[in-house]
Amino acid sequence: MLADSMQILHAQSNGFCYGVQRASRLAEELIQKGVRPVYTLGPLIHNPQEVARLAKLGIEPRERIDDCIGGVTLLRTHGITKAEFARAKELGIDWVDAICPRVKVPRRHIDKFLKQGRTVLLLGDSGHPEVQALLSYSTGKVSVVTGADEVAGMDLSEPVGVVAQTTQSREAFERVVAACRERQADTASAFTICDDSEMRQNESRKLAARVDLMLVIGGHNSANTRRLAEICRQVQSRTHHVESADDLTEIDFASVNRVGLTAGASTPDWIVSQVDECLRKSLKNHVSAQVKCPP
Repeated sequence: MLADSMQILHAQSNGFCYGVQRASRLAEELIQKGVRPVYTLGPLIHNPQEVARLAKLGIEPRERIDDCIGGVTLLRTHGITKAEFARAKELGIDWVDAICPRVKVPRRHIDKFLKQGRTVLLLGDSGHPEVQALLSYSTGKVSVVTGADEVAGMDLSEPVGVVAQTTQSREAFERVVAACRERQADTASAFTICDDSEMRQNESRKLAARVDLMLVIGGHNSANTRRLAEICRQVQSRTHHVESADDLTEIDFASVNRVGLTAGASTPDWIVSQVDECLRKSLKNHVSAQVKCPP
């Protein structure tokens, strides 16, 4: 049975980050003005439930810039590649820049390091749209690494510059920088991790240490949410990454007196509220250790 006295504790920074808030506001303002159709190049944010909600309002994701002709296109929060942007101008696409200003910061540091003649390392997920956009604008070679262990096999005979995808963790970044400095004394770094990402990570880590079970809420396609889950799991082994309240049915809440809720930067408040409400209704109805959200 679920413990009658189970506490539900929330991380303080749950809800959209600045960049996602801005993109969502821009999208809804277009709809309120009667603009139709409204497209996004790829999902506007990495949260399937929110993307589906926006689609019902008339904001439709498109996979190719060529499919955005005839409507107003929102450039997604993670950024688009240089080739995609050039194609949009070639086609005369009417676009609105919903790219988070903070994801443009690493580009400036990459350019600076390349002009200094440095070998540039970018800590990030190579397939992520943000990383792909950064690579496309670079004027020289940039090597993507996922961790410090990859540094050992690299040629670091020239001075090095290290930057990071905005949703990486400080610990991983510092390990990469340290690994580079062991092999190349002239290693410069620019801490380009978003303040919001770091704040959420710190809050989530502390909360995970106080609870018996941790729920990290957000899209499985969200890099920052997956990273939150990884960080929480290092502290609390009973950490679960869920997209919505529907995923709670797969979790064993036996012997849980305190459950913590944290959420990725692209997770809307309404999904966090649904998870909280499901847990509270289950407690009220004294259901078994397997949660089933009452209708």
